Amino acid sequence: MAEVKKYEQALPVGFRLTGGSHVYTIEQVLGQGGFGITYKVKARIKAGNITVTTHFAVKEFFPSSCWRNEGSTDMLYSPTTREEMQACLKDFIAEGQRLQRICSVNNNIVSVNEVFEANNTAYFVMEYLSGGDLRKMVKNNGGGVGEATMLSILTPIAGAIQCLHDNHMLHLDIKPENIVMRQSDDGGPDVPVLIDFGISVHFTNDGTPTTTRPSKGVTQGYSPVEQFAGVSHFEPRLDIYALSATCFFLLTGRDPKSAFELNAATIAAALNGTASPQTVNNIARGMSKEFTQRPATVTQFMNGFMAAAPVQQVSAGNDTVRRPAAAAPAPSVGNYDTRRIPNGYAQQGYNNPPQAFQQKQKNKSKRGLIIALSALATILVLGLAAWGFLALTGSHGGKSGKGGKKNSQESLQYAIDNDDFDLLLEYAEMDSARAFYPLAVLYEDKGDYDDAMTWAKKALYSDELSDSEQRKANRLVERLDKALEEENYYSSIPDEEEYYGEAVDSAVAVAE
Repeated sequence: MAEVKKYEQALPVGFRLTGGSHVYTIEQVLGQGGFGITYKVKARIKAGNITVTTHFAVKEFFPSSCWRNEGSTDMLYSPTTREEMQACLKDFIAEGQRLQRICSVNNNIVSVNEVFEANNTAYFVMEYLSGGDLRKMVKNNGGGVGEATMLSILTPIAGAIQCLHDNHMLHLDIKPENIVMRQSDDGGPDVPVLIDFGISVHFTNDGTPTTTRPSKGVTQGYSPVEQFAGVSHFEPRLDIYALSATCFFLLTGRDPKSAFELNAATIAAALNGTASPQTVNNIARGMSKEFTQRPATVTQFMNGFMAAAPVQQVSAGNDTVRRPAAAAPAPSVGNYDTRRIPNGYAQQGYNNPPQAFQQKQKNKSKRGLIIALSALATILVLGLAAWGFLALTGSHGGKSGKGGKKNSQESLQYAIDNDDFDLLLEYAEMDSARAFYPLAVLYEDKGDYDDAMTWAKKALYSDELSDSEQRKANRLVERLDKALEEENYYSSIPDEEEYYGEAVDSAVAVAE
């Protein structure tokens, strides 16, 4: 007989918990983590004129530093932590209320029915899911699942995560145990549901956390290296790493090694033979150690799978879920996948018509001409500006110039204030950190996204810049990543040289 795990601080089985809408009787403790205890409960509810008994899951706010006295049900904590506990309790209530709103628009996020306070703490009532989690499913399968099954689970969960990100939330604990199947009542397919928001963080529009409790929870194999230092700003790539690691588990039946031990080669080797090269490469990219190498959004991540397996739309509750179909690979035009997933892809179609692609190519040629002419004008303007500045100062005033440190700093500030490209480049090449970000912006304005990304990353990783400056650099890296994805600038695109040749030829023809 299996030993029953003891949860010493949990409310006892049989305890009646009075909520705002129902009275819940505790039947079982489902688990306990660093910030709470989850119970399976039953309640009698009215269905018209008939009273029926049904089950729910109830999450109780109960940090590991708290306790209950024998015979008492109230949560207790040290007086020295009162302010912290009250703030964390407020966050917990806000989290439950936020989930209550979000789950109403996405069928793959666990449903929350009500949030209430009792026993000197708070609770939220969720649907009880009995279908088992992904770890149990893979174990019952005898190991990893096939690529089609993996994608059928991944697609609706990706939609749920994108919904969270659209609402400025990071889950931060995506793993096999936190994706549970909702069993269908009508014999239809089970639906994967994302659960356990115990360490999730909500952010303001400018990327600042609204929660006060520290977010340092990690799961070996599913958390990227940067999450071990704590989460201080909104970064979807944290969840994308965990989602990719969950794909790895589904295909192999094994947990990935720690993020500190992995690289693209070891990930690809471990996945070899489990899925198509397109899928293997996409998962390896999502698990890149350097976060800027991962897709910036869930939508971009899902785009990476579309050439691997076609999809068909099926209904799942209130949502449209796309599952792989047993058909030929997704068609493409040139190097553009015709099944690109737009924002809100759970409600939209995948196909971009050839006409749209052709128009896009025409627009790219026009942009190439504009960039070429703009570059020529920029060179002339910057040359005149540099000549005027040198005439006034007698030198660049660089770090090694005659004027010393004071003039060097004044010269750098002049370059920043006046968008002096050549001078900024000179300072940047001498590792003057303040020059990195403005230089990256100028490269972006010129349409040179590769060089812009190089200097934006140097700004992001510089210890000399403030947190606010690094946040600006992080937003620039995200913007550049999207621009590179949109323009198909990655080195894997074979006709890149041909395109630029056409753009240059067009510029020369106009000049002539």
